[in-house]
Amino acid sequence: MHLIDILKSLSRKEPGPQPTFREFEFIDFLLILDKEGLIGRKRLSEYLGVGEGVVRTMIQRLRSQSLIEVSRRGGCKLSERGIEVVERLKKLLRNVGPLDLELPWDYPSNYVLIVKGASGKIRRGLEQRDEAIKAGAKALMILTYTNNRLLMPGVSDLTSEKPDFAENIIKLLRPEEGDVILIAAGSSLLEARKGALAAAQTLL
Repeated sequence: MHLIDILKSLSRKEPGPQPTFREFEFIDFLLILDKEGLIGRKRLSEYLGVGEGVVRTMIQRLRSQSLIEVSRRGGCKLSERGIEVVERLKKLLRNVGPLDLELPWDYPSNYVLIVKGASGKIRRGLEQRDEAIKAGAKALMILTYTNNRLLMPGVSDLTSEKPDFAENIIKLLRPEEGDVILIAAGSSLLEARKGALAAAQTLL
């Protein structure tokens, strides 16, 4: 099954008083399992910024797709199929995380994701910004790397106009041709991470 189809199936609306989900929330869940290995519901709840009841529902959906295994003590880890799905995801999405960058805003937290080879899907970036803000971010910077130049699509050629900033970004992140760099800002790391993931979801 295609990665996007798996994510859509996980986030589908269920009848009755069930919580609603968006694809990026399951991306977040899978990536934390990939990073941590075995992790309990309480820590998942804290990391994802949702209640334990919501985490239980997410676990049920992931188990129904055979993407995770649950231990007797309630801890979760990726199954063999889950590992394979995450490896496919990581070929499309580079999870950089927070960076010490001087950015054009005063928000205390940032989170960076790189979507591999997705520059052709960017127009002016309005859809990505809308999704990031809807998910809780306060701002989103969208950059593309094309012909060894860092661009802000529809706005500026940063390699020409802000050469020091562009050089710093390229040195820190080492993007490849066609990559999209998403830098989300938030009042907290959780806000910024959710915003970056929501924006990235539109480019997968």
